[in-house]
Amino acid sequence: MANPFYLQVIPDDRPLCDRSIEIRELTSFAESGANVVLYSPRRYGKTSLVRRIQRDLAARGAVTVFVDFFGVSSVDEVAARLANGVFAFTHGREPLWKKALTTIRSFRPVLKPDPESGFSLSVETAAAERRGIRLLEETLESFGRFIEQIESPVHVALDEFQEIVSLDQALQIESAFRTRIQNHRASYFFIGSRRRILLGMFNDRQRPFFQSAIAYPLPRLPEDELAAFVRTQFTDAGRECSLDAAIELVAAGASHPYYTEKLAFLAYELAEKIDTETIAAAYDRLLGTERPVFEATVLGLPPGQRRLLQALAREPTEHLLASSYVAAHNLGSIGGVQHASRRLEELDLIERADPDGAWSVVDPLFAAWLNRQRERRVE
Repeated sequence: MANPFYLQVIPDDRPLCDRSIEIRELTSFAESGANVVLYSPRRYGKTSLVRRIQRDLAARGAVTVFVDFFGVSSVDEVAARLANGVFAFTHGREPLWKKALTTIRSFRPVLKPDPESGFSLSVETAAAERRGIRLLEETLESFGRFIEQIESPVHVALDEFQEIVSLDQALQIESAFRTRIQNHRASYFFIGSRRRILLGMFNDRQRPFFQSAIAYPLPRLPEDELAAFVRTQFTDAGRECSLDAAIELVAAGASHPYYTEKLAFLAYELAEKIDTETIAAAYDRLLGTERPVFEATVLGLPPGQRRLLQALAREPTEHLLASSYVAAHNLGSIGGVQHASRRLEELDLIERADPDGAWSVVDPLFAAWLNRQRERRVE
């Protein structure tokens, strides 16, 4: 039987662990035309959750557009990805496709044969002289005209929306979006993992999106529900897994949605019975598969930020700037720690869960890997 756990976005027809409250609330916001900022640390399942919500909305007749801004490199590309999202949904839905073709005039869809999916869809600009902010403005305006011509509810998900902040003319891009979508008869979900940057776009009085959407943090899954889900997935797929073993596996994955799913995936591949030995072996493999990402992250940091990250992995603290903590971990000056902590927080590598809580590394597996590297150096 095929492995019941997934390493990518969970397919729409496969079980999703709990999230019933989040699905109900977010669906209600979407149907009410509200805009939402959906945020969490990386790999919490935001994309799978929104895809599931959009699937259900589409089944009830809504037009759902999904746009991923991860790695976007220019204003032109922002506009192109938005147009591509509209054409991707409407293709094969003849009345909507024709309306998209007649209203989204700044881009033309390009269909090419694809051995896996049958075809691939991309877009090209309709007029070479249109570039930059004006191209984005025209695309947003034409999308507004498309919305006006259809009776269906419209839901738009903009994944990793904070990526636009890294572009030249970032404030103009934000202004172009805000000015135009406020008149759209649609619900927008602004989704992101770099929480400080994303929330700054909506909480700063000087920014165009100030207080224009409902802030919705996606929490970690409850341990008991995640353990029950993991056990059901194992047993339905023919693997022996007690509730105690499932609880142990969830604890090893720190109740982190992605790492727990991947740990379960690896354990499924290792043995017919899920027990402590299997979980330990799967955990070692999990650390090994994530090692290139973790190494690249560490190597991309200056020494001061690297030392602070390692210190917080080893010893989370409420008193980050205490002279005793700075000295104990050889962090240099207090000013240097302040600068390093701001940058690491912007990168969403460290966080303070609440104003009076401890500073810690956001990613639990990354913290474990950092500590294991230290232990090996000691050995």
